[in-house]
Amino acid sequence: MATKTDDCKISVFLHVNYWEGAGKIDTLFKIADMNKYDGVELRWKYAFDDLNQEEYLSKVAVLKQQYSDMQISFGGMVDFMAEDRGQIKRDTEDYLKFLEWANRECGTMAMNFFTGTMVRPGADYYEFDRNGSAMSEPRHYEQSVKGLKIVGDKAGSLGMRLALETHNCYLHDLPGSCKKLMEMTNHEAVGINYDHGNIMINKNGCSIAEVFETIGDKIYYVHLKNLLMYKNDYFMTTRLEEGHIDNADILARLKNRGYNGVVTVEYACPGDGFIAARRDMEYIKILRDWLEV
Repeated sequence: MATKTDDCKISVFLHVNYWEGAGKIDTLFKIADMNKYDGVELRWKYAFDDLNQEEYLSKVAVLKQQYSDMQISFGGMVDFMAEDRGQIKRDTEDYLKFLEWANRECGTMAMNFFTGTMVRPGADYYEFDRNGSAMSEPRHYEQSVKGLKIVGDKAGSLGMRLALETHNCYLHDLPGSCKKLMEMTNHEAVGINYDHGNIMINKNGCSIAEVFETIGDKIYYVHLKNLLMYKNDYFMTTRLEEGHIDNADILARLKNRGYNGVVTVEYACPGDGFIAARRDMEYIKILRDWLEV
C-alpha cells in the first residue's frame, strides 16, 4: 500500500463531453452531483442553438447557486496565432472579462486554456506529428508568450491559474514545446494541463515518465482519458477501467510531487455518458483508495 502524502489534494471533475448538447447542461450537473464529482469542466463558449452566450452564462451562474459545493472550470482559447493583431487584442480583452466573471460568479480557480490551432498548409489535421509544435517558428512562441503574460497577470490577480492543455495541433502539444513555452513565459499563474491521451497519439509523443521529467513541476491541471492504439496510427477511445493508459501511474506520480489541483475525467466516446460517468468515478475511487490520495 502506498504511503499517504498529506500535501496531495486532488479534486475530481467531470468533463462536459459526458453529457453535452442543447438542453443538457442541467443533467450534466445532476450526473456530477449524483456520482460525487467535486466539479465540472465546461466550455467558455456555448455552441448550441437553445441558448445564446449571455443566457448560457446566466444558466451556469444559476446552477452554481443550486449546486453550491460544485467547483467549475472552463476550457477556452485566445488565438494568439491569428494574423489579425486587432482581433487578438479584442479576443484577449473578452477573455479577461470572462476570467473576472468566472471568478466572481462561479468561484473558478483553474482554467483549461489554448493558444490557437496550428495546421500545416496541405496537411491533414490528424497528421499530428506535422502540425502544432512540429511547424513552429520563433514568432509562434513570441506571440504566445506575449499573450500568456497578459492573461496570466489577470489570472494571478484573481488568485486563478491557467493550464495549457497538451493537445495536438497546438504549440503546446508535447512536453518539449510546453517546457520551452513555460520557460519563456516564466509566469507563476501559467502552467500545463497534462493529457496523456493526446500525447500518445502523436508520433512524436513520449512516455508518462518522460512527461514528468520534462514538465512535472508545471503541471497545474490533468485530463484523464483512455485510448487503445492500433497499427497504422489508428486509435479508439475506451473507458478508464480498460487500462490502456496507465492512469494509476499518472496519479501516483502526481501524489509523489504533492500535486494540489484538478483531475478531470474526460469521456471521448459516443454513447451513454451517464453510465460512463458512474463507472469512471468508480475507477477513480479504486485508484484513490489504493494510492491514498
